[in-house]
Amino acid sequence: MILVGATATEESLVTPRTGKTDGFRADIEGMRGLAVVVVVLYHAGLYGLLTAAVPGGFVGVDVFFVISGFLITGLLLREKERTGTITLLKFYARRGRRLLPAALIVLLVTFFAAMNLVAPLDRPNVGLDGAAAALSIGNVRFAMAAGDYFSTLSAPSPFLHFWSLAVEEQFYLVWPALILLVARGLHARRKVMIALVAIVAISFAANLFITDAAASWAFYSLPTRAWQLGLGALLAVGALQVARAPSLFISGLGWLGLGAVAVSALTFDSTVAYPGMAAVLPSLGALALLASGTARRGPGRLLSIAPLRFLGKISYSLYLVHWPILVLAPFVLGRAPDPITVAGLVGLSVAFAYVCWAAIETPFRTRLPRLNLMPGRTVSIGLASMIAVMLLAAGPSISTGSNASIASAADALATAEATDAADTWADAGVAATPHQKPSVTIDVMPTPTADQTVAPTAAPIRDIANSGALPAGVKPSLAKARADEERLRGDGCLAFEDVTDPANCVYGDKSSKFTVALVGDSHAAQWFPALERLAKHEGWEIVTFVKVSCAFIDMPVANLSLKREYRECEAFDQNTLARLRLLKPDLTLVSMSRTALHPMHSSDNTVTAKAAAVARMIAKVPGKVAIIVDTPYAKTDVPACLSANTGAVEACAIPRKTAFTQDLGDVEAAAARTSGAGFIDLTSKFVLGDGAVPVVINGMIVYRDECHMTATFARSLAPALGLQIRAFLTP
Repeated sequence: MILVGATATEESLVTPRTGKTDGFRADIEGMRGLAVVVVVLYHAGLYGLLTAAVPGGFVGVDVFFVISGFLITGLLLREKERTGTITLLKFYARRGRRLLPAALIVLLVTFFAAMNLVAPLDRPNVGLDGAAAALSIGNVRFAMAAGDYFSTLSAPSPFLHFWSLAVEEQFYLVWPALILLVARGLHARRKVMIALVAIVAISFAANLFITDAAASWAFYSLPTRAWQLGLGALLAVGALQVARAPSLFISGLGWLGLGAVAVSALTFDSTVAYPGMAAVLPSLGALALLASGTARRGPGRLLSIAPLRFLGKISYSLYLVHWPILVLAPFVLGRAPDPITVAGLVGLSVAFAYVCWAAIETPFRTRLPRLNLMPGRTVSIGLASMIAVMLLAAGPSISTGSNASIASAADALATAEATDAADTWADAGVAATPHQKPSVTIDVMPTPTADQTVAPTAAPIRDIANSGALPAGVKPSLAKARADEERLRGDGCLAFEDVTDPANCVYGDKSSKFTVALVGDSHAAQWFPALERLAKHEGWEIVTFVKVSCAFIDMPVANLSLKREYRECEAFDQNTLARLRLLKPDLTLVSMSRTALHPMHSSDNTVTAKAAAVARMIAKVPGKVAIIVDTPYAKTDVPACLSANTGAVEACAIPRKTAFTQDLGDVEAAAARTSGAGFIDLTSKFVLGDGAVPVVINGMIVYRDECHMTATFARSLAPALGLQIRAFLTP
């Protein structure tokens, strides 16, 4: 994050009210204090502290971006006007002394703490997060990760907060050179102003477009945040013009700005499409606060009160330390902290921040004059330190990657052998012949074991591991569990958010006279391994029409990542219907996630309304249709939990009330009744009796994440799926 220290010893500031260099601005220090307060309270709210009070505390980042653009641009312009040039090396040396020492030390401490606290399976990824943060590309890494900033907060990285610092440092890298290039000859400020207007306009347009198309990239990227930095820069360039405005007007503008920031922090929440148009309110609010400066009737005096100035003074350190303390605390406590504990953690963060400011920030910034005289050496030391921390943090991932690559071939071979052995179906009935309509009965397929070949006549064994150590030959291995998904994603057959036209994805026996279509979201896609195995035995053709977070439903739905109506889903569903009418499959299987279905209209958020909407879609599908009930939810990262509890897998068992929520199967059952579709319910295969839902069944890890089956476990459900399909197809 920005949190640039505006100190009298480091840089003097232009006051817009006078257009002159007036030295230290207490109101800006208070602004930084206000901004860091709302950010910290927002993050503390993740554990239930003041959640309702500051739901939009993330706008503190926007305030910091505007402040940073103002401060840095003013500093660079004054140097250019005073000396005729900008010494880039000295600028980078100052930034390095100001930001790197505290950041790298917090990175190191956080890294060593995380390596001893987080689940072993998560350590390589956490290390990569730290490495990206050390290289100031954390924003790119988190933008590439699945989900947006707000969904990431449910299982956060202790380095997630470094994304905004990365945006800052990328800005510092390019902005001085750009000013040096533009501000040549006469009328330097006018030229910079023109360039800034163009940058702000282009960046803001990109922000609007990308927020609508890929919200995570809009949130994390410098190109979509540059307009906020540019707003502050415009104020620095136009300080003389602002100074001519009437005092009463500018004072009132300052109070409106404070109100805009407050309204944003108090009313925005994770459902707002952000940054997008919404970011205009806190950004202009911060700009107005800066413009009001030290106006006598403006909010500057309020912002200059001692508590806010104190927090503003330590704001950079507070921002650095508070997040890892909040994120890692549950690992130390063994539970999510209650509000009183969180309040204590916030107080601890302030104390640690003060120590960091006094012992690290201040000495490097003001008490090491030799570094100020040797900018080249300062930059070299800074770069070397960044690379050293990056290599250290990436170490767990590098070593794990090497071991994983060695084990990969063995795992693949073992899985293939188990699958081949399991594909020998027991002769419990009349087997279907390829190219013919399936017969009434179906063979019983033995479930694969890790280290033995199952005889063709063996009966299935249901060995549920509710307690004890993780089986030695568990499939998939823990290292591979998260990647053990259906092949559709790799084949380009699981459509992502922006796709509206289904790809041509055909599997199985393409000359078969019996075609099965698989339709729905990723919870439909997770059934593909079972269906593919069943089709291999029966000689079926499979055609898939699946898209992430896209239910097969006739109602407007929202996409929580895009923060808007999921128009691409509606288009995809309509194009799927058109393809199904041409294909005329013998059987269409429909499945969807119940928790990812978010109607745009609150009146549609009922079982009755959703079931009717699903039934309307099914009525348009030619041929027979069956609905597969959604799977029980783990609601926890199962592989990570198992990696931390290899000696006691019962610690990862899912409470029945969590896995089997009240509405499990209700929408599917009602839609099936209304439309006459088949109803396939395999939830009983996940648990016996009324106990907790195990996460290891018959030597197989059940879930690859919080809610999707591993392909290995899904494949084992082929016999059960086949039996229910046969029951539905039987006249």
